[in-house]
Amino acid sequence: MPPLAILTLILQIGCAIHVVRSGREYYWIFIIVFIPLLGCAVYIVTQILPELRTSRGVNRAGNRLLKAVDPERELRRLKDQLALSDNIDNRLALADECHQAGRLADAAELYQTCLSGPFANDPHILLKLARVQFDDQAADAARATLDRLKTANPEFRSSDGHLLYAKVLEKLGDKEQALAEYAALSTAFPGEEARVRYGLLLESLGRSDEARAQFEQTLLRARRAPRYYRRKEKHWIDRARAQLS
Repeated sequence: MPPLAILTLILQIGCAIHVVRSGREYYWIFIIVFIPLLGCAVYIVTQILPELRTSRGVNRAGNRLLKAVDPERELRRLKDQLALSDNIDNRLALADECHQAGRLADAAELYQTCLSGPFANDPHILLKLARVQFDDQAADAARATLDRLKTANPEFRSSDGHLLYAKVLEKLGDKEQALAEYAALSTAFPGEEARVRYGLLLESLGRSDEARAQFEQTLLRARRAPRYYRRKEKHWIDRARAQLS
């Protein structure tokens, strides 16, 4: 059989399987079978490609590929966008991208410029700034920013912010206070990081039995959790397992 015929047959089979699995009308199978190349082309263009364009997974994969090929592409686009319209949304978008790209000083400066007027003590911007400061090894500055956030926004609640505060305290050597924060988070944080960090800090303080209990709790939760949770929390589950081995 000629290579083109084999390729056409494989394409027909693939399109027919897609018709069945996606629940599309069966008349597509007749088009695919009786008008081989043209039928497959029409089906792919009208049915498969639009589906791919709206797929979050495909879009994420495409974005990752673009970033790997041209890491600065999104930064350039957001800089151009800010130059055209200097508003807080565009500044925050660029700051977020700078943070993700590892340009921590640029990100911190942009977040600082957003903290003015009605946004002078915005808790979400302050939290972003504190996260950048912590990542930039400026734990003192991060603590000051988080203290400012708490003072200006006493009703604000954020599990990520609470965890960041505990990490900042630990980084600054205030281990007892960090321990108290981790203890509070260990039963409330939506994930395993707080619990495992609590166990690691207990271990470093010589409280091995208490630390072991935290790691065992993480593994118990992992066994009972759905697959997507285990996948999301894999790093911390692995850390807990390593501590018990």
